Amino acid sequence: MPVSKSRILSRRRFLTLSAMTAASAAIAACGGGQPAQAPTTAPAPTAAPTTAQAPTVAIPPTTPPQATAVPQTVSKYKEAPELAKLVAEGKLPPVDERLPKNPYVVPHKWLTVGKYGGTINFTNSWGPDGMATIVQESQYGHSILRWLDDGLKIGPGLAESWEANADASEWTFKFREGLKWSDGHPWTVDDILYWWEYMVGGNGKEKEFPEGLKPIEPPPDEGRSGTGTLATLIKVDDYTLTMKFDAPAPLTADRLAMWVNAGIGPRWMAPRHHMEQFNPVLNPDKYKDWDEHTKRIRFVTNPDCPTMTGWKCESFEEGVRGVYTRNPYYWCVDAEGNQLPYIDRIISTTFQNSEVEKLNVIQGKSDFTHHWVLSLDDVPNLRQNADAGGYEVRFWESGSGSGTSFFFSYDYNDPKWRELIRNPKFRQALSLAFNRAELQKTQYFGTGELTTGTFSPKAIEYNIDEKGNPDRANARYREWRDSYVAFDQERAKALLDEIGVKVGADGFRTFPDGSPLDIQVIVASNTSKNTIAQNEQMIRDWGQIGIKATLTPVPPQGRRDDWFAGKLMSNADWGIGDGPNHLVYPQWLVPIEPERWAPLHGQGYQLRGTASEKEELDKDPWQRAPARIVPSDKDFDPVIAKLHEIYDKTKVEPEFLKRTQMVWEMMKIHVENGPFVQGSVANFDRVFIVKKGLMNVPKKEDLALGGFTDPWIHPTPAVYDPEAWYWDDPSKHTS
Repeated sequence: MPVSKSRILSRRRFLTLSAMTAASAAIAACGGGQPAQAPTTAPAPTAAPTTAQAPTVAIPPTTPPQATAVPQTVSKYKEAPELAKLVAEGKLPPVDERLPKNPYVVPHKWLTVGKYGGTINFTNSWGPDGMATIVQESQYGHSILRWLDDGLKIGPGLAESWEANADASEWTFKFREGLKWSDGHPWTVDDILYWWEYMVGGNGKEKEFPEGLKPIEPPPDEGRSGTGTLATLIKVDDYTLTMKFDAPAPLTADRLAMWVNAGIGPRWMAPRHHMEQFNPVLNPDKYKDWDEHTKRIRFVTNPDCPTMTGWKCESFEEGVRGVYTRNPYYWCVDAEGNQLPYIDRIISTTFQNSEVEKLNVIQGKSDFTHHWVLSLDDVPNLRQNADAGGYEVRFWESGSGSGTSFFFSYDYNDPKWRELIRNPKFRQALSLAFNRAELQKTQYFGTGELTTGTFSPKAIEYNIDEKGNPDRANARYREWRDSYVAFDQERAKALLDEIGVKVGADGFRTFPDGSPLDIQVIVASNTSKNTIAQNEQMIRDWGQIGIKATLTPVPPQGRRDDWFAGKLMSNADWGIGDGPNHLVYPQWLVPIEPERWAPLHGQGYQLRGTASEKEELDKDPWQRAPARIVPSDKDFDPVIAKLHEIYDKTKVEPEFLKRTQMVWEMMKIHVENGPFVQGSVANFDRVFIVKKGLMNVPKKEDLALGGFTDPWIHPTPAVYDPEAWYWDDPSKHTS
């Protein structure tokens, strides 16, 4: 089915968007408006007129002149009563001194001026510190730039303006003067350089590390040029940073708007004044590794770690609950100059079981649910209990490109399996055998659109072409979406027969050599019942063409490391949500890191330009530390080589439309050689609840694209600034 008309862009809108995205010329942006100005003071009294004539009568003595009252300074900004009390007690500087000279003004059109006070309650069942992830994903405070309008625009963040040179090989960012960490210590460019030099090893700092000590974080792709070399980060002054690349880097601004950062995505900064004491490079006698540094830097679990977010950790009990209180130095205000956040604190409570969590949500024990908490099959129960629970049931569009997906590890460590997995006809047969229409009815309640698996349908490359005509671009999207989406089990059987995967004596198909074939459909042991149900249907459908598959739950602990090492066959509980364009976060399109469908290829790419790139190349790829496949290895796949080649060209191409044409070329590779990820249903609705009286939470109709919840790189709800949410009666929500 075609994408909705609401996503089709007019030529004028296309030109606007392409101009925003292109970086072939200097780019500059400014902060989101100014706070309300302070009231003007009364005019000063005019001087008495002078006269040369002396008085003719004696002047009676007057009383001594009285001391005039010192005029009170009127603040440009307002603050929460609890902070004003601390100021009055001398325990906190005035609000004008706590805010930067030019605070960020939250710009959303649906906002109204709020009230201070109250508590908001979250829930989670994501594991021991999942509550911290929920809270962090709700705060955009560590981001240099920000997505606006569901990813259609880039706005300022910690940086109030930015510009690039003519070929986008040099970017300069001007940060807000007077920014402060939550402990009141000044934020400066040094906090970015600390992360870049010590944690990533950039600017050549890794050469100074003690022998055997490696950087703790890999460089993000936005920190390197299209040639694979790392950028040089230069401090111009405390609030000005220049990034120099050896080749054009036109997507730098787009990529700096991604994530909430600080650990979800690249960190991009760290409180240098606090973290230096735990740094093994600076304190080699005390620390031999980064373990203590890693533990201490997680501000959502460590109350001692300063943060730039609206709420800071007050207490954290792993697996129980976390309490987060207002950051008195938060650098954002509303349109009338009220310092945010409005709400005093967040309490995030952990449940050991997702179904128990849902029961508590349905009973009204949560004020807002992250969009991962509930599923569409919960809607009848939610609506039935909404009045008693005191909440509204709302929906945002997911923007998902795949729904819950299945994908093999292209780099699985079993050679016989790896050969079969890399055969596109094998993966195409499995996709054709899957009855997505049935799944759409049972799991997605008729919402969304059937898909082989693509990027988000909201992505700009699906809505424009080189002449600004949306129809051809949309046809390219449909070609990928529909490539292996048909439910055609006879065609699937023919493809399997063609590659020698024949039916054996027991009715199940075997490897071409006759040995048994059993696909491990791997999910996390704590995954949702909906994901389990989807995979059980997929396994049933595959069984109808003779493919044996087994649902295989694995513990979350260690799963990521095993995937990176090529030890796991598949992943069946994830999906593609990324956009707003393919190149800001292209990891599903081209393997450039180890999280997705080609982990060892991605790890090899990720280490390009680092000191570790050439190490251990004499070892088997799966025995290297880290495990990785590089172009000189016999297992390096030619399809991935082609994707890398095109992708590297996009990174240095300053013209937006030429980059977009390269994206279409990579999409064609996915159509011809995929699916590398088997999707199900795209752009289905996400359901969440909002407690009655919680204001400024946007509704679907308020949002530019109806919502865009699924990409972590477009962090929801952080993009909708929960710091600006408030209670209509805070006194009713104090616990």
